[in-house]
Amino acid sequence: MKNKHLLYWLAVGGLLVVAGFKLVTQESELLLRAQELNLWLPTGLYWKTLMQYPGGGVSWVGTFLTQFFYYPWLGTAILCSLWLIICLLAAWIYRLRGPWVWLTMLIPLALMACFVQTGYWLYYLKLQGHLFVPTVGVLFALLTLAVQRLLDASLPAKAQPWCRLSWMALVCIAGYPLFGAWALGATGLLVASPTPPLQAQGEVNTSESRGSQANIWKRYLLPSPLGEGLGVRLILAILLIAAVPQVYYQHFFEMTERSFLYVAALPSFRYSAETYTQYRIPYYAIIAAFIILITLRASEGLAFAKKLKPWHRSVLALLLVALGIVGVSQVWYRDANFHKELAMNRAVEDLDWERVLTIARDGSSGVKPTRMMILYKNLALFRLGRAGDEMFTYPEGATPQNAPWKVRITQVGGKLIYYHYGKENFCYRWCMEDGVEFGWKAETLKFMARTSMLNHEWAAARKYLDLLKKTTFHRQWAERYERFLNTPDAFDLDKLEASAKAGKPLLDEQGMKEFAPILHMMTYPDRLDGDNTLVEMYLLQTFAKGNGDDPLFQEMTLICALIMKDIDLFWPRFMKFATMNPERHMPRYYQEAAYLYGHLENKVDISRMPFDQEVRDTYERFMRFNEQCGPMTEEQKVVAFYPQFGDTFYYFYFLVRNQKTN
Repeated sequence: MKNKHLLYWLAVGGLLVVAGFKLVTQESELLLRAQELNLWLPTGLYWKTLMQYPGGGVSWVGTFLTQFFYYPWLGTAILCSLWLIICLLAAWIYRLRGPWVWLTMLIPLALMACFVQTGYWLYYLKLQGHLFVPTVGVLFALLTLAVQRLLDASLPAKAQPWCRLSWMALVCIAGYPLFGAWALGATGLLVASPTPPLQAQGEVNTSESRGSQANIWKRYLLPSPLGEGLGVRLILAILLIAAVPQVYYQHFFEMTERSFLYVAALPSFRYSAETYTQYRIPYYAIIAAFIILITLRASEGLAFAKKLKPWHRSVLALLLVALGIVGVSQVWYRDANFHKELAMNRAVEDLDWERVLTIARDGSSGVKPTRMMILYKNLALFRLGRAGDEMFTYPEGATPQNAPWKVRITQVGGKLIYYHYGKENFCYRWCMEDGVEFGWKAETLKFMARTSMLNHEWAAARKYLDLLKKTTFHRQWAERYERFLNTPDAFDLDKLEASAKAGKPLLDEQGMKEFAPILHMMTYPDRLDGDNTLVEMYLLQTFAKGNGDDPLFQEMTLICALIMKDIDLFWPRFMKFATMNPERHMPRYYQEAAYLYGHLENKVDISRMPFDQEVRDTYERFMRFNEQCGPMTEEQKVVAFYPQFGDTFYYFYFLVRNQKTN
């Protein structure tokens, strides 16, 4: 019998191993991004900051655990271990045996659904440590039930009802500031917790041993003078749940809105003025899982339950678990572009430009890229000096992010784009705004440290690096960048280039690779302007209308004029690029644009320009094919022209239209 019981638990463990494997293999980029968008500090100030709101304790634990996703396998192992503990506690508390232990998996399945449905909420949920918070909250609730059972086992029978009421009050009153709504939920679970028979210690309750239905239900439903039954506990729980949040609101948590008192420490799936209630379904599933376990325990002594054969129990348990697995599969956020954005973001942070392009080339999903992906791709090509020859060889698109609200590039990757294009003040500005709105993150502090160094604000940079040095996994990163504070001349472009020419660069190889191109982009004049949250449009217009003597900056102005299809802006930038790069072969797309514009307007004499023969031939073929496709609509031409001309500027100019930039 023991061996058979062990097999049931091996099945539970096997299912958790499979869940962990799927998380690591399918969501590793999400896990890595989650820990970057997380911050845990071992300081009293950090604790006080979280405890300004009810549920600060569960957020503190959640942020502490989320940081372990720095190694996706480690964070996942911790998560699955907590789920196993939850299963063991639930089975012990509700006295589950045989195939019924499989039903404990309903709770981890609901918790996994909370986890895998995240998607773009990763950037918008304000609850700190939100990926771990449901697991920690449920574990807290089960621990309160476990303590209750231990108290029942150690106290005299007549003292047990009073102890139950006292423990319930303590859980609600002391737990609410730490665990918010999870403490209220634990209070509710204590109402329906399994009740031992009212008897002297060591005395055998013969009626219960016979499975008396009357006594079983009496313990659950009928109040007694000692408060043993459900009635007294229910009344006390209602009073506690109603009153405790209000008392804390009046005296401790004035900053919390009254409407959020009873959902504190639960994620708010709200964007702007709209709430997306479909994301609450996994949280309802947690409640449903507990209802199933409570019902199962309460009905153990009933006649119909005793008539169930072992295989009946196995089938019923497996059916419910299978239903839970299907539910997880249904809410799992699977979007190829979302995962590509995550992977490209990490590649840009690692300065792995070739990997960015490898991801951009992957068209296996059959879905056109988002503008965020286009920005990453164009940045990588620009850093590699290949934008003029390869820009249009990659899929173009403006697919909206797969979310029921308008996802802004400023939240997803705008800060990273601004940082690498030398718009350090905009990067810092959005870091500050996001920090105030959504909470401080490791990524935010990293950007603020680097932008401060580029702006020669050494004290500010040191402040952010000192904070990062207190974290568990970002200390090494902070110490590496801290060394740059000892070489302030490295952030002066002239001195940096002079040291490099002398063979004694002020920065190491990685530092040169990261900071030198950014310093080249910071040659624009100071002025007060704004982006209105439209990152791509702001960059295009700013650079296309800009002018400078730095070759790298000047090429960027040409690229942006090209993308905007602005002929008047293109010509002066094209001419200046040619003048500044007399020895460089003119990139293909700059030639194609000049050749096309020369024929369209005849304002500039292009007859003496040394265009490549391939550029001329492609133009002629394009125009001949256009004549052949005369009767076609523009939508039909988009499809017909793409196989031959999809990688040309001619195709981009005439047939790529209405791309909404962000």
